[in-house]
Amino acid sequence: MPPTSIELPLLWKRTPFGLISDPKITVGIKIKGRYRHYRFLLDTGADFALVPRGLAEEVGLEWEALPETRVIGVEGKGVPARLGRLPLRIGPVELEVRCLFVDSPAAPFVLGRADLLERFRLVIDPRRQKIILEEAP
Repeated sequence: MPPTSIELPLLWKRTPFGLISDPKITVGIKIKGRYRHYRFLLDTGADFALVPRGLAEEVGLEWEALPETRVIGVEGKGVPARLGRLPLRIGPVELEVRCLFVDSPAAPFVLGRADLLERFRLVIDPRRQKIILEEAP
């Protein structure tokens, strides 16, 4: 079977500096046997996926049983988080990624490198306005 290539639209957003690409993709999260869709930022600077706590409970993880850690971002202070795995689907491909769950409803939805870029090569093609994930053979 040939490697899978997933093409997704590359969106753009207005900023004080003008238009820039906005590498967010729709990802299906497996909840009770069905997929609910969320917009995730593809962040090659992030080690792991990150989502709000509520999603941990929706995918069936027991919050108190998840190992604790601390997530430090650009603000430098860090916030408490829990470690778990997130079952998801991008296009036709199902996978599970290591994930940091943050106890904040305002937490962003982020897909980091772990478990994604070991499996896929990421291409952001602004000319074609596409985000391409090519599965390694």
